[in-house]
Amino acid sequence: MDDNGNVYEQIVRRDMLFTGKYLKLERLYVKLPDGRTGEREIVRVPDAVSVLPLDEEGNVHLVRQHRPAIERTLVEIPAGLLDGDEKPEEAALRECEEETGYRPKKLQELLTYAHAEGYSTGFVTLFLGTDLEYRAGLEPDSTEFIEPVCMPFHKLFEMVKTNQIVDSKTILSALLVQGMINDDTRE
Repeated sequence: MDDNGNVYEQIVRRDMLFTGKYLKLERLYVKLPDGRTGEREIVRVPDAVSVLPLDEEGNVHLVRQHRPAIERTLVEIPAGLLDGDEKPEEAALRECEEETGYRPKKLQELLTYAHAEGYSTGFVTLFLGTDLEYRAGLEPDSTEFIEPVCMPFHKLFEMVKTNQIVDSKTILSALLVQGMINDDTRE
């Protein structure tokens, strides 16, 4: 345990196993709280942002894209990595515009969470984007093949409830925004 009484694993050694364009894989050797040694494999990735773009008519602007890691094509909110010293708000505006053609005039931070805390260093900051301004057609990254999807927010929320949406950033954003809508209707 550390000085605050928290369970703690002290890092004894680090071995870099792989360095790629997007991620690094590292093996940590740790001293466990009971004195034994354990191994942890850690994926080091940049932090990311995502935006749930909601227009005045109650429609959300999403993207459909294939995700080879899970061998599925998903409908999800626009998202991307922070570039260098870019602030999360700047990245959220950029990604939303690149992937949907819409740029929110208003961004509301919903939360920041660890997307795979058992093995990854990455955090994702979620935003609600409103007061959308259409800027241009899609401008995804050169290796990104996405298709725009527009639907009423209530349909997205129903897709979350029926397990048709499986990615955490879209699920969390939809649940949080639905909670905000419910709070507004209670007042």
